Amino acid sequence: MRIQYFLYFLFGGIITSGVTYLAHQSKGLLAAFVGTLPLITISTFVLIHFHSGQGAVLAYAKGLIVMIFPWMVFILSVIFLMPRIAFIYALLAGFCLQLAAAFLIFALSGDFLKF
Repeated sequence: MRIQYFLYFLFGGIITSGVTYLAHQSKGLLAAFVGTLPLITISTFVLIHFHSGQGAVLAYAKGLIVMIFPWMVFILSVIFLMPRIAFIYALLAGFCLQLAAAFLIFALSGDFLKF
């Protein structure tokens, strides 16, 4: 069972390394394309389906749609802040804003204590 989680970690690392390599080669659009391919999402769907069934996959997919909004807050924050403040501060601020947006969604949905 533990080897399974190592393989999940390895798969995610390979994708991250590939995206980083492409971005380093000044192929930002290609890196963004590969980074947004639903490879991790597909593998997650498959694993959830095998472990918990179709209902769990459907609930996860619906949650992903809702959590696009906090993710967009993060991306837009980084785009807006990076030219104005240091890179690491832009990332941290974007991350904090993403968390705040996600917590707001949890609070409004009534699932705040269930996550």
